[in-house]
Order: sequence, then C-alpha cells, then structure tokens
Amino acid sequence: MTMSKDPVVQFGVFYALLFPGVFGFVPSPTNVSVVCHNFVNVLFWNYSNPTEQLKFSVMVKPYVSASQTVDTSQTYLDISSYSRDADDDYFVFVTAHDGQEKSENVSIRFTYSKDYFNENTHKYKCSLNFPAVNTSVHKDVIEVSFQHIFLLHKQDILNEEFKYTITHDEQKVLYSCFVEEELCTAEIHFNQSVAGQCVELKLEGMIAGIPSYTYRNVCVPQQTPETDKTGIIAALLGGGTIVLFIIIGFVWLLWRKWSKIPKMPQGLWCVISRQSHTMLVSQPEPTDICPVTSQGPPSSPTEEACKTVSTLDDTVVDLSEVSEEDMDCEDSEGFGRLSDYDRPKFLQEMSPGDCTEGYGPRPPVL
Repeated sequence: MTMSKDPVVQFGVFYALLFPGVFGFVPSPTNVSVVCHNFVNVLFWNYSNPTEQLKFSVMVKPYVSASQTVDTSQTYLDISSYSRDADDDYFVFVTAHDGQEKSENVSIRFTYSKDYFNENTHKYKCSLNFPAVNTSVHKDVIEVSFQHIFLLHKQDILNEEFKYTITHDEQKVLYSCFVEEELCTAEIHFNQSVAGQCVELKLEGMIAGIPSYTYRNVCVPQQTPETDKTGIIAALLGGGTIVLFIIIGFVWLLWRKWSKIPKMPQGLWCVISRQSHTMLVSQPEPTDICPVTSQGPPSSPTEEACKTVSTLDDTVVDLSEVSEEDMDCEDSEGFGRLSDYDRPKFLQEMSPGDCTEGYGPRPPVL
C-alpha cells in the first residue's frame, strides 16, 4: 500500500500525528510502577502529553475478590485501601482519559504472597521492614535481639515461623523464631582482632514468602585485660589469717595476765564491806587524852599545859604535835590511859561468810 501524494491527504496525516487528540487518539501512560512496602501500596506512572481535561482511571483487580476503580488527575495513587489482603494477588490497570477519548490501558501485577509470586509474570515483589534490632557486646560475642515481625505489622499472614540469616565476615548463619518466643535472638562470635573497630551485620528475613532485610553496624570496644584476681584473693586470705592469729594471741596474753592476779578472799571482802558500812553509820566518841587531875596543891605549869583534847565528828588530831612535856605529864600522873572499850573496833571472820565485831589492841602513842 502506497501513501497518496495528494498534499491535502499528506497534511491531514501529519496533523493527525502532531495532534492525536483531535482525531480521538490518546497516548497511554508510561513507566507504570508500584511501591509495595510494609503493606503500604502506592502506584506511580508518567504521562508526556497532559491537557486540561486529562484524567486517569485506575482499576485494582484482586485475584479472589471484586475489582475497584478510582479516578484521579495526579500521576500517582495510594491503593493500599484497595489491596488490604496480603494473601491476595493484584492486577492494576491505568487508563488515560481526555474528554470523551481514552487511551489503551497499561497493567502491572504485584503481590505479597509467595503462593502467587512468579518472576516471569510479577515485575514487583513486595517487602517488609526488618524489626528494630538491639545489639550488645560481651567479651567476644555480639548478642542480637528483636521482636517477631508479626508483632510489628499485625497481619495474619505473618503469624508463622520467621526465618532469618545474619551475615558477618562473609559467614551466613540461619536462625528462626516464632511469635510465642516474643524475642528472636542470636549470638555472633567474632575475633578479638576486631576489638576497637566496628563490624557490619547484614540481617535478612523471610516470612510467608515476604522478604525483609536490614544492616547494623556494631562497634566492639577495646577489651581491657582482666587482672588475675587469684593473687589478690590469696593475699586477702593470708592477711586475714595473720590478723586473726594476732587477735587470738592478744586475747590469750590478757587471759594469762588476768589469771595470775590473786583472788581476794571472801572474808576480806566481808571485812571491807562491814568497815565501809561502820564508817558511814557510826559516829566517833570524844576521847580525853589528858584529863584533869584530883584535888591538891595548885598544879604546876607543866600540869597546866595538859589540856583536854577531844576528837569531834569532823576534827582530826595530829598526835605528832603533842609536846614531850604533855607526854611526861600523862605518863607521870597516870592519867589519859584508854580503857579496853576505847580501843578501835575491827571485824573478825568466824567462818566463811560470817563476821563479828571485836576490839583490837590499843594503838601506840607516839
């Protein structure tokens, strides 16, 4: 078939190609894509020839339920509310409308479910965020812990075994956990040569065919050499033993010294207690040291020097101050001698615990 050489026909074809809307030709959207992550699904597309009356029609068709259609003038649309079931498979069609004219639709397919995913028919595979990871370093071990992914998203499709791998130093180790365990944990052993450096952990998970992954940098502190405490413990035990022996020896010496002190007889205790009681209760009687002589011629000066000396309750007589003349007077005249009743009293132990009073010998006169 050859194209007509009529200039009018040629101009009409050229104009139709230049302005397709006039002849009912509306271009289709391009670069249609979907971002489906954490059960939030947003559709994007491009359009090269927008007009004032341009609108887009988006139809979401689940595999097991009825389809829904939404119109918009934007080049993106959040279709999360139309694709709530994570177990389903979704077809999405986008059509451009310019007035009464419309373009051919463009479709894509996406799913969260492993039962529907096919690399040949599905251009997009939805994913989930890996749960927040907590790490701690103890000696040569990195401890990793995080919540089960079901507790983060609350989707029934996730209520099953969560398998995950941790890659460190080109070594990948597989782990798994269930919802009942609350926390998923792992221990990664590292070489002491990385002390003081940061290491990268790559965590990849898979649940219900939905992938998730994250990276975590863990800085390993410089390990301080541990001091051998055996010597310290031995020194403390030895020092404590020496101190204990010193205390025991000191107590033993005190006991020996105390045991050598003679015990006071029981009778002496009785005498001391009775004397103390007598001194507090009894009052001393006045004693005539040099009484007045009988009638006769006037006494000599020597005799006049003799005076009556009395001992009062609160007076003490010092016999050393008595002159020799007084003593001669007393001896010559024969006066001033004390009777047996004037002798001092004392306590005498008759039997153990039994004491009685007696009169002792007259004290010498100096």
